Amino acid sequence: MLQPEYAKGVEIALTPDGADDVTSYRAEIVLVAGDLTLNNIIEMGPLPAGCVLVDAILDSDDLDTGSAAIKLDVGVMSGDAGALLDAAGSARTCGAEIFSASTVAQAGGVARPTLASAFRIDRSDVDRGSCVKVSTIPATAAVGTLVLTLFYIG
Repeated sequence: MLQPEYAKGVEIALTPDGADDVTSYRAEIVLVAGDLTLNNIIEMGPLPAGCVLVDAILDSDDLDTGSAAIKLDVGVMSGDAGALLDAAGSARTCGAEIFSASTVAQAGGVARPTLASAFRIDRSDVDRGSCVKVSTIPATAAVGTLVLTLFYIG
């Protein structure tokens, strides 16, 4: 599992001041070919405790330079935000509530959620990790940047 600065806690995701205060952060990671293996998970950063997602932007360089095949899932991770394992000592998993089988990394570009489930993620009393999972490997993996921007309210 990979973790950029927000997931490691080096950069701190702000908590909204009030219920209508939209807050965001932009988590960025540079990926190399070896990072784009099947089911590899990148924990991008937290969805802070008590917050609800109101929008997300996934932007990517072209991470598949061959006969493009790469697909990415984006969702909420199991277990505690920032931890490598869940409470039972198992590998954490990545959902697909925000994006399921997104093809944005096949040629590079920007995507916004089209799934209703992206806007129906319940509040939690604990921080939860947001994640990107390689659900289909690239035909020809390339080096490039992947960015997830989360917008949320308290």
